[in-house]
Amino acid sequence: MVEEIATVVSADGNGLWLTTTPVASCNACQASDDCGTGIVAKTLTPKSLQFYIPSELQLLPGEQVKIGLPEQQLVAAALMVYLVPLLLMLVAVVLGNALLLSELWLIMLAIAAGGAGFMLARRYGQLQQQDSQICILEVLPSLGVNAAQK
Repeated sequence: MVEEIATVVSADGNGLWLTTTPVASCNACQASDDCGTGIVAKTLTPKSLQFYIPSELQLLPGEQVKIGLPEQQLVAAALMVYLVPLLLMLVAVVLGNALLLSELWLIMLAIAAGGAGFMLARRYGQLQQQDSQICILEVLPSLGVNAAQK
C-alpha cells in the first residue's frame, strides 16, 4: 500500500475533498538547486492535487488523514502511461515498415500511434478514477492552536 498524507478541503454528505502536495524525488539531493533535472522537476511538479473520496467520516476542513493506494493500481497506471504508447508506436512502425512506407510516413505513423496510446491511457485513468481504491487509513491527530494557548 502506497501511503500519503492528505488535507481535508471540504466535506459533503457522501465523501471528502482532499488535497495533497506531491514531492519530487529530486528534492532529496543537495545539488537539486543547481541540477538541471531538479530545476525541471520543481517546475513541472504540480503544486497540489485535489480529489474526491467517498467516505462516511465527518471531518472538518484542515484536518489531515493518511490515505492509501494499492500497489497494483499504481503499477497498472504506470504501465498504461509508459508501456502502451511505446508498444503502439513500435507496432505501427513495424507494420508501416512491412508496407514499405517512407521514413516521413513512418515518423508520422509513430507520432499518431503514440498519441493514440496516450489517449488510451487517459481513458483508462478516467475509468480507474471512478473505481478508485484510495482509502483513508487513519485520521491524524490535530494540533490545535487554541490548546497550546490555554
